Amino acid sequence: MIIRDLKKDRYDYLCGRLNQNAALEPLCASYTVTMQVGKYDYAMKIQPERHCRMAILQALQIDRQDDYPDFTLITSGKLLSSLLELFIEQGI
Repeated sequence: MIIRDLKKDRYDYLCGRLNQNAALEPLCASYTVTMQVGKYDYAMKIQPERHCRMAILQALQIDRQDDYPDFTLITSGKLLSSLLELFIEQGI
């Protein structure tokens, strides 16, 4: 899990975008956000936290280049941090 502190206006904006555009499963505190970066698709679990903080819990990298998609679970590291930064900068 990677967590970033945000300014209140950016946090409120992102929470609004999550409510409008992201998938929310019943009884789950996180949203599933999809984003394309280069040749890969990512399904990210984003969770708003208290005190204007946003967390990314995990991401699923989807490679659709072959006949069948290839999935890679991402749970830590620089890639997860970078995906969170992209989400914060771009919204959804």
